[in-house]
This record gives sequence, structure tokens and C-alpha cells, in this order.
Amino acid sequence: MKDNALIIFSRLPVGHEVKTRLAPLLNDSQREGLMLAMWHDVFSEVIKLPDSTQIFLYWTGTGDINDYKKFIPERFILCRQSEGSLGVRMFNAINQVLESGCKRVALIGSDVPLIKHEYILEAFAMLDNYDCVLAPSLDGGYWLTAMSRALHEVFNSDSWGTSSVLESARKNIHNAGLTLGLAHELDDLDTPDDIKNFMKETSNKFTRTYKYIASLDLNFSLC
Repeated sequence: MKDNALIIFSRLPVGHEVKTRLAPLLNDSQREGLMLAMWHDVFSEVIKLPDSTQIFLYWTGTGDINDYKKFIPERFILCRQSEGSLGVRMFNAINQVLESGCKRVALIGSDVPLIKHEYILEAFAMLDNYDCVLAPSLDGGYWLTAMSRALHEVFNSDSWGTSSVLESARKNIHNAGLTLGLAHELDDLDTPDDIKNFMKETSNKFTRTYKYIASLDLNFSLC
């Protein structure tokens, strides 16, 4: 078993099920296309991780995973997410991978098109000094969590989907007497404002996500 493992958490790109907070701006078909574009950006970056890193795609949704395998690198190990809240599902995935023999695990979402594989390697390295590593997102959450043992404290929150997710996790980690390191900050794409801000940065033009959004006739007054 390899020392490091990366878990990507994602819904299958079924239009009416993904990125529902973008519904005022994007219809079902457009949200499906956006998810596939973000998949491309995230997947093409994380496969740059050394072969010593095992990569898992933990998926959920009503679609058939076989319909999407053409978009997924063969290197990925496919697993279905467990039942329960987001926190429960993330904890279960991390615990399962650690119990399989991996020494360090990082978990990310699939909606961070500006991700760099170096950021993940940085998080793994930080675990030499911290019990848990979180990488903040600009909306008050976090886009990455990494740990060497499954920590309930990180996921014991009723703040999912709010601007206090990171702060809640920090308090829980501190109260448990654990140490926390903060890694590279990135933004994920959850809301129309996120899309608008992402498209303002011309430096993002290299991503498939930027090119896809630019191809749409969007009404940014909705942002």
C-alpha cells in the first residue's frame, strides 16, 4: 500500500443534481458542462502527483458511474460515497482509506479548477508537524483537508455550506487539543458571484473551466 492517498469527493455530472446554487445563472445542461470542465482541470492536475500517491474518486449521485468513465483517468480508484451528511461521508472515506494501509490522506472537492498538485504535496508534508491540515477557501470554508488519522473533530459541524465551516473546524480541533496547519488558499465555484469573480481574472484563461464559461451567453447581472 502506498504512503499517501488523495480522495476527490464529487457528485456525478448529472445536471439537475450538481451546483444547484448556480441555478439562477446556469441551467441544468450548463451546470453539467461546468462540472465536466472542472473535472478536467482537477483530474489533469492531480494525475501529476507521484505514482507513490494513490488517487481515489469517491462519487455520489443518481447517475451510472460507467457512463462517466471516459472522463476519469484509469489511475483513479472509484468508490461510492457512504450515506449520511457531508461530514459523515468525508470522515468515512478518509477512515476507509487510512484503514486500507495509507499513512497520510488528503481530501479535496472537484470544484477547484485552479488547483496545483504542489499544493497537495505541501499538505502531505505539513502532516509531519500537524495533526490536521486545512486549506482555506475564500468563502469561509476549506477546499482540502489532510490527516494521518481520521479525526471526527474536523467533520463534527452543523455549518456545512456556510461561511463558518473553517472556523467551526478550527474550534473543534483546538478544543480537542490537536494541532492545525493551514495550507494554500484557493476558491471553489459554488455561487454566481464565484463565477463572476473567477471570470474577472484573465490569468484563469488557461483552464478548461474558464473556456467553458466564456463559451456561454451568461447574464452576469444575476451575479
